Amino acid sequence: MTELPAFSFAGPVERRPAGELGSLAAGSPALKEPVVLTDGPRLMEEVWRWTPEFLREAVGGERLRATLPGPDGKFQYEPGRALDSQPISVSRFFDDMADPDGPRWCLQQVAVERELPELAARLDYPAGVPRELINAVNLWMAAPGTVTPLHYDDTHNLFAQVSGSKTFYLFPPESLDALYPGPLNTGAQHLSRVDLFDPDLTRHPLAGRLSYRKATVNAGEALLLPAFWWHQVASQDVSVSVNFWWRAHVMDCLCPGFMRQLLSTAVQEDLGALTHTFELGGEDGKDSLFDAADLAQLLGDIGEYRAATALSMSILRTAERTPETSQRAGELLRAHADLAGALGREGHPPPEPVIRLVDDVMAVTSSRGGRS
Repeated sequence: MTELPAFSFAGPVERRPAGELGSLAAGSPALKEPVVLTDGPRLMEEVWRWTPEFLREAVGGERLRATLPGPDGKFQYEPGRALDSQPISVSRFFDDMADPDGPRWCLQQVAVERELPELAARLDYPAGVPRELINAVNLWMAAPGTVTPLHYDDTHNLFAQVSGSKTFYLFPPESLDALYPGPLNTGAQHLSRVDLFDPDLTRHPLAGRLSYRKATVNAGEALLLPAFWWHQVASQDVSVSVNFWWRAHVMDCLCPGFMRQLLSTAVQEDLGALTHTFELGGEDGKDSLFDAADLAQLLGDIGEYRAATALSMSILRTAERTPETSQRAGELLRAHADLAGALGREGHPPPEPVIRLVDDVMAVTSSRGGRS
């Protein structure tokens, strides 16, 4: 499983020494495209010690949830149904890997800070990644030949390959429509319905125009994967990996996946669903309503009228629960109810009413005071 014969190959992902990385704060050029970082131990020290031998010794008795792929090594996710799993010890995982007839377990997304406190106490964090924005550190252990579904994450990712190797098949964020994501407001909304190794181009015709990139990440290397990049991951051998996810700034991910996320029910009902996932951080940097209003105006300026409408509604619903803006926000929600209803239909709203909506949002957030 090394190539995707139905798709054109756009070339390998760039490889670069980790020492050249620099800061990964908002706006960093390094957050535009994936890159494989060689000499990974220059980024941090501790996780590279988490080899199979070390894990047996340090946390071998810890029981963690393990899942089994299908006979072809692939994991199949369905909305509303969790993968079958059972607790096994870390030592048993490696014992079964050594048995040619043993089960091909995978331990996926094990939250180090919650489930493995012995390791968390030793943890250091990668150079260049803003520490205050890291929201998850996970351990991954995979059997040879296992393959994740094609999906994207809405956070930036530094993926450190401690032992073994993994191959990533990658598509840029602009591929969203051609990769047929799952239904919005479901657990599958970030998963592609396209089988990369056996695509049905009759059902998914747009996929036939896509080109992919590939990155094999070996032990001691790390993959920097910006938010919203599509990726499918295949384990080449017994694999131990550790990844760091951190919140992306909205200005680094103005892409189709982000615009679609603004249409989700959670975001439209409460701005907190957006601010807990992304950094808005405009000039004010202290008030999410101000910053979200600036973003809504930007979305309108660049012609993303549907996204601008969805975000504006989220701002007004949040402002309606704020005492000093409650009455005016409620009035505006009623005044713009037709636009809110149009979000549930196909097509794009006309620019003029969206611009009026955004202007009203800017006015109501500015009326709260504190903005010059």
